[in-house]
Order: sequence, then structure tokens, then C-alpha cells
Amino acid sequence: MSVAERIAAALSGVFGLGTAFLATSGGPTTRLRAVLLSPAGQRDALHVLRLARPHLMIGRNLVACYPAERSLLLSRASDVAEVLAREADFEVVYATRMRKLTGGRDFFLGLPDGPDYRRDTAAMAAIVQPTDLDLVLAMARTEAEAAVSGGSVDLPPMLSARIPALMVNRYFGVSMPVDQLIADATILFFYLFSDLTADPRIEAGAMAAKHRVNAAIEASRATAGPQTLLGRAVAAGAAGEPAFDADGIRANLLGILIGAVPTLSKTACLAVDELLRRPAELARARAAARAGDEDAVAGFLWEALRFQPLNPVIYRRTPRPTRLGQTDIPEGTMVLASNLSAMFDPGRVPNPRRFVAPRPWDSYILWGEGLHRCWGDRINRTILPAMLTPLLAKPGLRTLSAPDGGGTPFPKSYRLAWDAA
Repeated sequence: MSVAERIAAALSGVFGLGTAFLATSGGPTTRLRAVLLSPAGQRDALHVLRLARPHLMIGRNLVACYPAERSLLLSRASDVAEVLAREADFEVVYATRMRKLTGGRDFFLGLPDGPDYRRDTAAMAAIVQPTDLDLVLAMARTEAEAAVSGGSVDLPPMLSARIPALMVNRYFGVSMPVDQLIADATILFFYLFSDLTADPRIEAGAMAAKHRVNAAIEASRATAGPQTLLGRAVAAGAAGEPAFDADGIRANLLGILIGAVPTLSKTACLAVDELLRRPAELARARAAARAGDEDAVAGFLWEALRFQPLNPVIYRRTPRPTRLGQTDIPEGTMVLASNLSAMFDPGRVPNPRRFVAPRPWDSYILWGEGLHRCWGDRINRTILPAMLTPLLAKPGLRTLSAPDGGGTPFPKSYRLAWDAA
């Protein structure tokens, strides 16, 4: 893109930040914090950084739950793509905390490329059958229709977290009370990926949750049938598959379980929240939903999530000194590759400030990219439209209470209502 286009984008960001700052109440620090914590404020700030400081080096580690000496915030799409592609130079960092949850065994999400990573990912792929998604979809559609059969819904406990939890019970094969599974999967995900301040209360909650979930996996091994991932993993392990020895089954099932519930639930809440802020787009999404066109509904969901993604950055760490463009990056740097910024970079996405549905799928970085893209990417892309189509079809859809995580970034309650048909 041209320099003029970058300058125009930066100026629009400055204007947006200034307008939001003036519209927010409180002292200067309170106002600035509120603006920068909002998705719109983050987008505007990143517009400015892409022009002024696309490689912003910060003298402290902003991801305290994993060790590093400093942070580097990247805001241009080309740099984000390069970091996610150069896995050896920009490593994933989750292994240390994941081992605390599994008792020492690695989950492939935290592994570098190599024999163990390839063995475990191939073994997981081998137990997934082509018809599995059809069964998950049928369950999701039935449960979604039931959840919105009245005049209101509390989205996470009744739909967006409940349906993934039922998927864990019925398809993954891990039997556990739904409410407890939602709570435990959420605190475990928080501990692994979002505990940026290394809060000891989060770690304590995660350690308690891991015992319950690991016990449920072990208890379910004997009864999990061949229609479940756990049942197939047990059979593969009995046939000599090393990825599914006793420790491997626990680590791999725990890993995919953690990602399933909070990821789907929060993205559903974010997408609905963004659409409710846009009456014209919501009306178009409702028309698609009333027609039962899940593919068309999906286009609105992915575009809504571009404006409010699950996470604004994907973080990696440099295991050795390296270089990105003209920037030398020391060893031990936590690299914050902003997927939010990349999805608003005019060099990647035309007319990024406009809500355009549908866009090509390569406009989005919603669940990572490259070697460590979320294992459930295909499930997410299939099940989210099925979960939300019955809700979005409702006339007069509106918010009764804003998403509330109870002090966490994961909504526990989000109450919605609609008009009688």
C-alpha cells in the first residue's frame, strides 16, 4: 500500500482516539485506559502504530506468565504473517504451564516442530473421521433451537458454552457435569493463554480444575465408545500408538478440551455483541438466519470477529537473536504479533474500516495461523454458525445485560431477549 494510504489510516486512528477520549468520563489516566481497553480504541491505536512505530520495542515483558526480557509489538500484517511462519525463530511458550496441567507430558500446541509434534498431530488427525462434524452439527442445531425457544437467553450457560461442553461429553467422550466442565475449561484456558499478570489466584484455580478434569478423563476411558475421540484414542493406544499411551491420552484430550469450550463461547458472545452494535448488518444477518443459510450467517460472524477477535495479539518468544526486516531482535523477546492490527492493515484487507460480509477467508486471523493454528479451527468454523443461526433469526434481538465475566475476560453471563414472532 502507498505511504498516502498509511498516513490516511493513521490520521483516522488519531481522530478516533481523540473522539473516544473526549467522550469518556473520568481523569486522563482513567479515560486513556478505558479507550485502549476497548476494541475500537485498540484498532485506532494500531492504525497509528502501523505508520509511526510498526516495530515497537517495550522494555518489559507484557506477558508475565511466561519469562522474557522485553516485548516487541508488531502491527503490520506482513510482519505478523512472517512471525507466525518462522516457528523456529519465534517459538510458542505454553509448554511449561501445560506440563503443570498434564503432570509432565507435552501437548502438541506447546511443542516446536519436530518428531514429537508430528507424531502427536498425526495421531490426533487419525482418530478424526469424516462424518464426525455431521454428528456435532446435528447436536449443535438441536440444542441451539431449544436454547432460544423462549423469549430470552443467557448466552454462555444456555447456549454458547453449553453446546461446546456437550460436544466434549458426547464427541470427545469425557463425561463431566456441564456446569463444572465449563468452569474448569475456562479457568484452564485463562491460565494457559490469558493470565498476563501471572495472578496466583488464577494458578490456584487452574491447579484445582486440572485434578477434576484429569480425573474425568481417566474415569471416562472405560466407557468411551468408538464414536468418541477418547474411545478411539484408547483403542489406538492399545494397538501401540505411542501418542496415546496413558499419559498421552490425558495430555491430548486435556489440550483439546481446554480449547473447545471457552474459545467457542467467547467468540460467540463477541460476534453477537458486535452485530448488536450495527443495526443494518444485524438486519442482514437476521435475513440470512431466517432463511436458514448458515454459510451466509458465517460471513457476518467472521466479519464481526474481525472487529472483536478472541485475542488482539498472538505472542511468541525469540529463543535466539534474530532479525525481522530492519529490526534486530534480542534473545528472550516476547513478540506480540497483533492479528487484530493485521486484519485492519489496508495492505492485507481492502477497505478495512468497513464492515463487509462476506470477505475472503484469508482476510482473517481468528484462531492463529501456520504450524500452531488452533486444532479446533475447522470445528469452530462449522459449529459457530450452527449455534448462532437460531438466535440471530429472532426479531428485535437486543441486550438485557452486557457480557459479564465476573472479573475474567470470559463471559459467564450475557442476557439477550427478542420480540415475539
